[in-house]
Amino acid sequence: MKTVREVAIDVINQVFNQGAYSNLLLNETIKTQELNKKDIGLLTELVYGTIQYKITLDYYLNSFIGAKKIPNQVRNILLMAFYQKLYLDKIPDFAIINEAVNLTKLTHEKNAGLVNGVLRNLMRRGVTLDKVTDNVERLALETSHPLWLVKMWSKQYDFKTAKKVCLMNNIPPYQFARLNLFKDKRENILSRLHDKHIDFFEAAIPEAIYFEDDNIANISLYKAGYLNIQDLSSMYVAKILEPKKGERIIDVCSAPGGKSTHIAEIMEDSGEVVACDIHEHKIKLIEHNIRRLGLKSIKTMLIDARKLTTVYGKESFDRVLVDAPCSGFGVIRRKPEIKYNKKPTDIDEIILLQKEIIDEAVKLVKKAGTLVYSTCTINKKENEKMVTYILDTYPEFTLNSAPFENLNLGNQGYVQIIDQVKGGDIFFIACFRKN
Repeated sequence: MKTVREVAIDVINQVFNQGAYSNLLLNETIKTQELNKKDIGLLTELVYGTIQYKITLDYYLNSFIGAKKIPNQVRNILLMAFYQKLYLDKIPDFAIINEAVNLTKLTHEKNAGLVNGVLRNLMRRGVTLDKVTDNVERLALETSHPLWLVKMWSKQYDFKTAKKVCLMNNIPPYQFARLNLFKDKRENILSRLHDKHIDFFEAAIPEAIYFEDDNIANISLYKAGYLNIQDLSSMYVAKILEPKKGERIIDVCSAPGGKSTHIAEIMEDSGEVVACDIHEHKIKLIEHNIRRLGLKSIKTMLIDARKLTTVYGKESFDRVLVDAPCSGFGVIRRKPEIKYNKKPTDIDEIILLQKEIIDEAVKLVKKAGTLVYSTCTINKKENEKMVTYILDTYPEFTLNSAPFENLNLGNQGYVQIIDQVKGGDIFFIACFRKN
């Protein structure tokens, strides 16, 4: 049986070298490996910590090895060892060195001496960022963010906001769940959790709770459809959309279906909710969640959101949700590799796609209807400037601030959520009314 560190380095190698998604791969690994609760905790810490701080760890490692070329797998072993030394305080130095050397011997035995030497030097010399005097560059290195990204946030907002975002991205995320209040009353679901001795905490809106230790997907109440995994900030989207019983609503980029199912629950499973996605495997995921939650009013549609009017007539929906594909910088703490995999040119392509989807979605909104635009990112080009694009291009739409006031999120008609929602992800939501 593999040790925790063998399992961890396997995951890290796949994320760094093969482009795997850390959250999906780690969840799958935990399911298939025979690990106790303590080992799962260490595995999660090693994987997410090493990925989160890769830029920082690379900087420190390079001060020991310079331009020396080493195999990617060996470099990853060193990065994981550096993470343990610099960010964890309960692992003895000798254990860090021995484990790293043993891992190296499994695949690259000739590099074991190098790993041993580098780590012994680390233990003696330590590390420092004293040579980095520029505030933005230092923040990028300290928090392991690409310099271009920190510069962008500092320019679009200010250095204080950039620092807040960078620090938040390295804090472990809350595990939020949404109570299915269509299936049962809030107090009854909470009572069931108490009866099963599952610890939870209440959140800012009635249907939201969060957990500290439990894997929500393993809870029997989740499997039975009383709970759905969804971040708190994401839940605010349906609240701001304000669906009403009997309405016809479309979620044009629905997968995995969290917002669509939330909308249906608020409507008490009446009317019609159309949940769209361009990928067949994601449609199947939406349908799985619909069945698990016991909802009948949701219809799935396999379609490119840029071609909606080839199927649906103009002004045929009371409310339209565009939860747009985006750069994802608001969920870096859940998927830390995002900050390394995105390039500035990628954002330009995403913005073009967002506009194409908006241009099609606005046609579906009835007069006096509602359009909500949301992303899980912080980037003014994808967010605030997209609000301006909608208002300038489609003058029949005006911002609707009322839903935000009801939720204590200001009165602008849009909000960039950073830390206003306790524990929630960074998110952007805008609401428009068609006149």
